Amino acid sequence: MILILSIGVIPLTPSYAHQSGCHRWHICPSDSGSYVCGDLGYDTYCPKTSKSESKEKVQPKKTESKPTSKVSKCSGTALCITDKIIKIIDGDTIYIKNYKIRLSLTNTPEKDQAGFSEATSFTSKLCPVGSTITVDQDDKQKTDAYGRMVAKVTCSGKNLNAELLENGHAVILKQYCSKSEFSSESWAKKFGC
Repeated sequence: MILILSIGVIPLTPSYAHQSGCHRWHICPSDSGSYVCGDLGYDTYCPKTSKSESKEKVQPKKTESKPTSKVSKCSGTALCITDKIIKIIDGDTIYIKNYKIRLSLTNTPEKDQAGFSEATSFTSKLCPVGSTITVDQDDKQKTDAYGRMVAKVTCSGKNLNAELLENGHAVILKQYCSKSEFSSESWAKKFGC
């Protein structure tokens, strides 16, 4: 007697990977599709060390971050994010995926002011679009009047805030020295805090 088996081909997609009904798929930035019994498919089941946690706006504590060229720890307790630049507005304003960043204590010329192009170009060369940066949110002044995150930015292993000042593309905002976590750092003191 010949037994003929009908073999169905199951595509290797997340929706068919587990036929028991117990597991549903979700995608964590740190993996290529993991599952947890009872998982409803949301990234809340991602491990606490996943990249998505470091991007959340409600992250309670700072974590160690690694910029492209060397390790940099954030200070304080506000957000500490490692992400890629998606847009450069001017010398002291850059965007990452979920945040608009305004450099703490550092002021570069605006569009209608002399030095605007040079400051913007300096930022673009040190921290080009697509480069990985570490954003250390200012504990004492977390956002500015426009809702942008106020922060110290590290890229290419260098402090962008300090580099703009050192190279004459920015001035220090002395009126914010008493309101900034970074006012006691050597670069801020050197320029007037």
